[in-house]
Amino acid sequence: MQEVTATSRHYVDRLFDPDPQKVLQGVIDMKNAVIGNNKQKANLIVLGAVPRLLYLLQQGSSSPELRTECAVVLGSLAMGTENNIKSLVDCHIIPALLQGLLYPDLIFIEACLRCLRTVFISPVTPVQLLYTDPTVIPHLMSLLSRSQRTQEYITQIFSHCCKTPEHQTVLFNYGAIQNIAPLLISPSYKVRMQALKCFSVLAYENTQVSMTLVNVLVDGELLSQVFVRMMQRDQPIEMQLTAAKCLTYMCRAGAIRTDDSCIVLKWGNFKHYSSKVDSKI
Repeated sequence: MQEVTATSRHYVDRLFDPDPQKVLQGVIDMKNAVIGNNKQKANLIVLGAVPRLLYLLQQGSSSPELRTECAVVLGSLAMGTENNIKSLVDCHIIPALLQGLLYPDLIFIEACLRCLRTVFISPVTPVQLLYTDPTVIPHLMSLLSRSQRTQEYITQIFSHCCKTPEHQTVLFNYGAIQNIAPLLISPSYKVRMQALKCFSVLAYENTQVSMTLVNVLVDGELLSQVFVRMMQRDQPIEMQLTAAKCLTYMCRAGAIRTDDSCIVLKWGNFKHYSSKVDSKI
């Protein structure tokens, strides 16, 4: 166990001050103290900072700024070690943050989503926690239109938490394809890349998804053509490979033929990258 310092205890004690402004300043100071400091993060977790931060985050009397700062600090704690993540999950951070997404304040929503993204991409977080409440997925779909940040964080959460055919079915049934397809032409590379990864995990060994993708139009262009454009050599390698995965999975499902014009025109690249797909799965 990390050495518990007097300084760390002081940060936690300030979270209990009866003056809301002093609590807010205490959270801000805590945020600045934990940046890049894993020892400080571990100390604060041991001293019980997480339950108090979650309490403040969920309190109706907390100001929007205080709730947002609490979410930011929790996100920073989540960027520490795997033990930190386990502690956060044990404190039920996921349902608390998901509940936070019901607030109207966009900055707070983005802070909650950023923290959720950090927690869910950790290998120690049970992805099934995303699917426990059946209202969560449709609400996340509805938040995709709020901002580029919500689009980036939500699609990254989906791509990391889609691990089984059951997960694919849930996301498919709640409109993942039609909600995420427009993001493939987002001006943000991060959004485009995360949306592409979503299609990769949705189509993997899934005939129903692959067959549906064939008929999807993105701004008047067939989705398969969008994937082909993303395989062009002027695109980042990560994007080329992920787009090739999507087309490979569609071919294997029989959704598109290997003599389809979109494949023939890119045959050299497709053979090159589809051979890599098997080694990357």
